[in-house]
Amino acid sequence: METQHQTSVHHAPDPAHTLFRSVEVEGDAAGLAKTGLRGGLNRIGFKLPPGAAEQQARERRAALESARAVILHSAFTRPVGVLIANPKGTSGKTPATLGLASAFAAVKGNGICALEVADDSGTLALRAEGVPQLDLGDLVRDITSIRSSGQLAGYAVQQSSFVDVFGSRPGESRPALTADDVVNVSRVIDEYYRFRFMDSGNVVTTGPFLGAIDVADVLVVPVMMARDSGLKAIEMLDGLIATGGHAAELARNAVILRMTDGRPENSVDRDDVVRYLEERGGARQFDIPFDAHIAERRDITWAKVSQQTQDAFTFAAAEIVRVVRGEAPSTAVARPSEAAPTAATSPQDDEDPDGAESAPNADEAPTPAPVSAAAAPRASVVPAVASDPREDWVTCSECGKQTPPYTYCSFCKHQLTDNVNLQRFYNRGRRASGYAEPAEDLPEQLRALPPVPTDDDSDDDSDSGSGRVSA
Repeated sequence: METQHQTSVHHAPDPAHTLFRSVEVEGDAAGLAKTGLRGGLNRIGFKLPPGAAEQQARERRAALESARAVILHSAFTRPVGVLIANPKGTSGKTPATLGLASAFAAVKGNGICALEVADDSGTLALRAEGVPQLDLGDLVRDITSIRSSGQLAGYAVQQSSFVDVFGSRPGESRPALTADDVVNVSRVIDEYYRFRFMDSGNVVTTGPFLGAIDVADVLVVPVMMARDSGLKAIEMLDGLIATGGHAAELARNAVILRMTDGRPENSVDRDDVVRYLEERGGARQFDIPFDAHIAERRDITWAKVSQQTQDAFTFAAAEIVRVVRGEAPSTAVARPSEAAPTAATSPQDDEDPDGAESAPNADEAPTPAPVSAAAAPRASVVPAVASDPREDWVTCSECGKQTPPYTYCSFCKHQLTDNVNLQRFYNRGRRASGYAEPAEDLPEQLRALPPVPTDDDSDDDSDSGSGRVSA
């Protein structure tokens, strides 16, 4: 009997099949948990999805990579000017200037500079690393003789983040800037730099600020979550909107940085500031978390800034690019009470009794804000109109929709009233407008506002019209 041997035929693996199979396997693995108890179970054969903390960390990383890609691939046919402004001192203008410039430089490399545009000597160079040998005053004096990037670099101090800072020498005064000084220096700087971040002063009616407005493409408004900082920011935005033209466009598309320096915050005041900024079109709002290194009020070194703060500035920097491109806001404003849950507030899964997924490592700690549109759903910037609007709502003459009686329509941003009632910030605002008992705790500009007409005032006017003279 003849024995027939069966021989197995071995085929070489198909490279195409192997390639696509590996992609398929990686795609399947991407939807599975990799950390915590779920990740440990998956390593022994389970296929559990990620928990809330891990999913949020993944979304944060994806949003951050998207923001970096926006910055990296930003390409414009001319330099871009960014003005950081708030007339209230200690609102975080200088840290915001250095933070945004460093966030750009961390992604794009060189070609990024920070420029002081305050009337008198500011603190930009004081908060930056190093001391300039030739400062901004020298640059203004020699501006017509600059012929090369190497010559211009002699007036700047390079940071470890590769940002070049043009500021005033600390402890010394310089001649006051004019609008022409700001414009002329900006034009020369723009020949050698791609992005120019301007740190402004505390007066928004003088030449340097107006010159900075003329050479700015984006307005960034850092605001401490307090009434004083919020009021001054709103005054500035209202003034720019009333001016019209380029200034109004900057205000309507402003990037708002909600800063914090560790001081206590009143939740009611915070809600008021956020709401009043929303009324003026402030849809691009980002939270910059407290940072111990920045709070020292000394030299700011980008590498010493916490990862959460770096990420927050990166999100805001990407929004600057979107403004220049003319894109819609990537954020939706969330009130503190409406914020999406973080790792500290997210409910724990039953599968994770030891809380392994609620404590990711420092690199995966969720940034409290800013929030990308790709992240968890947020409250809409434009409030939804109820089927039965409240009685005090008004009809917008531009779009015809019912809207709260704010300064601007919540839908089309049409100005509803010519008179901006800044006294809404204050409980005693009526008596602060020239009445018998002025509130001593109010700013001087509010006391100078015209009084709100009352029925008694109307009676007095009618009496005076009949020839009666009041005492």
